[in-house]
Amino acid sequence: MSPLAATGRLAGRAGGAAGSLLPGVAVAAHAALAVLAADEFAAFGWPLPTGFDTVNVTFVLATATMGLVATLQVVGRAAAGSVALRTLLRSRPPLPSVIHNASAELGLDGRVDVVAAQEPFAVTYALVRPRILVSTALADALTPAEITAVLAHEREHLRRRDPLRLLTTRLFCGWYWYLPAARWLGRRSALRRELAADRAAVGSAGPGVLAGALLKLAALPVCPAVAAAGPPGEEPGSLEARVAQLEDGRQPRQRLASLRLLATAGVLAELAMAAVCCAAMSQLLPQGML
Repeated sequence: MSPLAATGRLAGRAGGAAGSLLPGVAVAAHAALAVLAADEFAAFGWPLPTGFDTVNVTFVLATATMGLVATLQVVGRAAAGSVALRTLLRSRPPLPSVIHNASAELGLDGRVDVVAAQEPFAVTYALVRPRILVSTALADALTPAEITAVLAHEREHLRRRDPLRLLTTRLFCGWYWYLPAARWLGRRSALRRELAADRAAVGSAGPGVLAGALLKLAALPVCPAVAAAGPPGEEPGSLEARVAQLEDGRQPRQRLASLRLLATAGVLAELAMAAVCCAAMSQLLPQGML
């Protein structure tokens, strides 16, 4: 295993199970507070006895409602993308020999699907049992070594179940879309997964081969179904960041602008104060309301 790939393995373990649970806990706590807020308005009417309580309890309920709407939009886009990919799968030609050979070399036999499409692509799809989907055009657009590099990249996405991880992050960032840092966090997470998959792939084909494949695919048209299944947009400069990592052997640093960080901290502080107020108000609810 190359030093770059080993670095990727170690970086991928950072955070652990606790980090994976925190987003879900935060959303669940916010949703529970929103239920409390609704009960408080049902019991006391609007406005509440004091202006301070009214503003804070309304803030909790409003932000949770906006988060729910945005989360449903993320779910809708993910469902539409899944349908688009499933539609592509109706056409299943034989696996081109060059792709079959690369799949066998990487231990991916039986986990690669091929579809007839004019645009060359390779993506990892499905949440519970992820698989790799490639187009017949990929065999014509890339050399055998580049195809091996691309499949090795997708193998890492498959191994780490990245479609599920990415959707989880998108749902969390959708719920908190009104935080200035949320969009940055979602795109940063997507780019980090691409960088990690690149690091894992260099051991199979070398950084130069993978960089060449990335640049070739970036210059060609994107399949509409694949675009629909992915995140709404790509972080500006992500291709440059990936190629730079392959050239330098170092993971690019991603920083959040200071103003966005301060604004996010301010909104979170207000949300925390509103949550405390909402929880305190719940003590005044008549018995049986909860």
